[in-house]
Amino acid sequence: MKIAFLSLNKTFCRFIVEELSKHHTVKTWNRNANERINWTSILKLLEWCDVAYLEWLQTENLEISQITELGKPLVAFCHGIDAFNHSFMDWNNIAGLIIQDSHYPVLTKLRKDWSKFYPDKPLARLPKKILVKSLGVDLKTFTPLPYGPHGEAPIPEYHIVTHATFIRPTKRIYEALQQFYDLIQLDGEKPWKMTLIGSWTPPGWLPDATEQDDHLFACGNLLDRLNFPPGRVALKTENFPMQTWANFAKTADLYWCTSWRESYGLSMAEVCASGGYPLVNHYFGAEKIYPKKYLCKTSGEMVRKTIEWGNLSLEEKIKEREIIRKHTEQYDCRKAAKDIRIFIEEVAESYHARPGGSVTQER
Repeated sequence: MKIAFLSLNKTFCRFIVEELSKHHTVKTWNRNANERINWTSILKLLEWCDVAYLEWLQTENLEISQITELGKPLVAFCHGIDAFNHSFMDWNNIAGLIIQDSHYPVLTKLRKDWSKFYPDKPLARLPKKILVKSLGVDLKTFTPLPYGPHGEAPIPEYHIVTHATFIRPTKRIYEALQQFYDLIQLDGEKPWKMTLIGSWTPPGWLPDATEQDDHLFACGNLLDRLNFPPGRVALKTENFPMQTWANFAKTADLYWCTSWRESYGLSMAEVCASGGYPLVNHYFGAEKIYPKKYLCKTSGEMVRKTIEWGNLSLEEKIKEREIIRKHTEQYDCRKAAKDIRIFIEEVAESYHARPGGSVTQER
């Protein structure tokens, strides 16, 4: 089968491309933000393929969904924030939808709210074929610290990791710094330390550079004013290469996710696969991935649960490392890629089996 893979962000799709390429002929199209969109190349790719995979409900993929009588099944993958573009997607032309676990409730609520606020503008039904699947984590690369030469377990310390890729409002790093300050005030006799990882240089595609600059200034200024004791806060202002990050993730005892939105939260899952205990701001949909004990409704609750972890016995902390690793193993990126490949095959086969090819929608 010939598959056209149209992706706007190659960061998340490596294992999917690898899995599809083992079984089919795949041609990928990636957006170059520095060039004008070459619609001729896109249309040629769509003409060539048996099925088109549209990763992200954004820009060109939204426009591709508007093409009528294409005669090819389109499979769309909704990752996260792109769910807010749902009303620009022509769902009549989408044969299959893949959406991450935590964002299916978001898409459902957005469509419900649309019907409430725009009753005279009904939305097209979603495709009948829907796969709810998180992309998952590389369980082979991210593993816990090995046991010692005599079978002794690694000794947990008091190391909190927060990872933002780049420092932006969504990740609520300002609040994470405030939380850590409160933790030191309440439980400072323990050797708590926090490593904050993320670039302080914003990417060029951010729509409002002024707002981003304002946020970076506020975070830097807060860090100066809080005046943490030496050795308590470490800033890593550039993201680590993969293997360096995999080794560093093993050293995390806890991971703080203060974000107001995540898709799957890959860096958090990588730390969890390495044995780190997650404490997660209870953003909408987080309960689809993490049990209640890891979720925090407020910053104060996250500080309290951090202190509770710190008061566990050594044996209890080691047990928690094993529990979170076991939980994360259900999100294997290679298994997810296989499930996505099978889903695409089923959608394509079903589409081409009907006379003239047609899309079926939810009832």
